[in-house]
Amino acid sequence: MNKLKYLFAGLLCIFCIEIKAQDSDKKMEESSSLLAGYHAGIVQIMFAVNKDNFTTLDKYDFYFIGFPFGITFNTPGKLKFDLEFVPIIKPYFNSGVPIQVHLLFHPGILYPLGKGWTFGFRLAYENSVNQIGFTPLINKGFKRKNNSVFFLELVAPARFGPEKNSGYTQLGGLHIGIGF
Repeated sequence: MNKLKYLFAGLLCIFCIEIKAQDSDKKMEESSSLLAGYHAGIVQIMFAVNKDNFTTLDKYDFYFIGFPFGITFNTPGKLKFDLEFVPIIKPYFNSGVPIQVHLLFHPGILYPLGKGWTFGFRLAYENSVNQIGFTPLINKGFKRKNNSVFFLELVAPARFGPEKNSGYTQLGGLHIGIGF
């Protein structure tokens, strides 16, 4: 008799789990998909401030450019999760080394504000240059006819490293791109 109780309890649990899974599938079909979209663009840092030193884009040893691409996921609420990767190229003019290339891993959250505006906050992990930090951003999107969005984004990367005494570096730049 005990074995029959356990068998019945097990079948009841499987039945409940199956009903819950079907209900979850229906909710997923009713709501929007997990994938919100993806984007690609170009980011140009215009200035940097570190320990009272202000550096601008006109200094040849400061210049570098990034090519962000990412994928955005919906969450149950208004918030979006964005996973971005940014290959960064730094040319060395007047040097034996032609270029340095490194990758910025840039996961973050995006919060749509309405009328094409979005606020975001990203974490930043830069390999090869041993920097970490964060990047707040504000973005304005402009819808296009083919279901894509052209966007302008002001970014304010904050970085720490690479050395212990490097301190904190505040940067400012512009990211231009297209989202799908």
